[in-house]
Amino acid sequence: MRVLVTGSEGFIGRHLQKALRGAGHQVLARDLPEMDITQPMPIPGALDAVIHLAAVASPNVCDRDPATAFAVNVLGTHNVLKLAMAAGAKRFILASSAHVYGISPKYLPTDERHPLWLQDTYTTTKILSEQLCNLFWENYGLSYAAIRLFNGYGPGQQLGYFIPDKIQQARAGNFNLRGHQVTKDWVYIDDIIRAYVLAVESQFVGPINVGTGVETDLWTVANQVAKNIGVEVAIQHGASAPTRMCADYCRAQRVLGWRPEVTLEEGLARTIKG
Repeated sequence: MRVLVTGSEGFIGRHLQKALRGAGHQVLARDLPEMDITQPMPIPGALDAVIHLAAVASPNVCDRDPATAFAVNVLGTHNVLKLAMAAGAKRFILASSAHVYGISPKYLPTDERHPLWLQDTYTTTKILSEQLCNLFWENYGLSYAAIRLFNGYGPGQQLGYFIPDKIQQARAGNFNLRGHQVTKDWVYIDDIIRAYVLAVESQFVGPINVGTGVETDLWTVANQVAKNIGVEVAIQHGASAPTRMCADYCRAQRVLGWRPEVTLEEGLARTIKG
């Protein structure tokens, strides 16, 4: 297949390009400033599929600049959907987020039938983006999957996310932890990429959770990082109320044949090694 990947130079995009080519697909990689998705875009020839990763991905950045968040995440998704249609694509994969369930969700493990929660600017833009995909499916027959990713990590992830931040702190010998009672569902990059490749080759329509089904608190993650690097973790008190996340990935297993393969211990070791 000839596949367009937007946001191709981001954390997931860089890994995904290599995997798609390894699976025999022709990849068109597009990222800023080459592709401004907030504006109408030229058609890059015929396409079989589009994987739309480009987005303002930080909830804090979205809250600070809602106008840009909506322009990129919502209008941008609409523009890329129109491009996909004009290029003859039959498949569209959207990078969504488990944040659409709220933090914490109403129940754990959380499946795709869980009600959606307009918790903040970021989650609102992701929910609207999913609804745009469904609109194009119902009105124009553009098959899509929305990958609701839980907490991704791995080599090459930029600072500003928990695991790379803690690795940097540990290497500097200044390692502290706030919010240790918070839990997340950590998914290693190799497992994430397998899910995307399987999704683009599938015809399933709708949202798909990508998570491990294992709920792990921040203390466990931080302690494992510290152990690997050889430092101590200092707990800072006064953190916000505990929150929890844990995926039900039964749909991914059923419709994609996907299940996580990399344990957190192994994934952290690979990430620290780089």
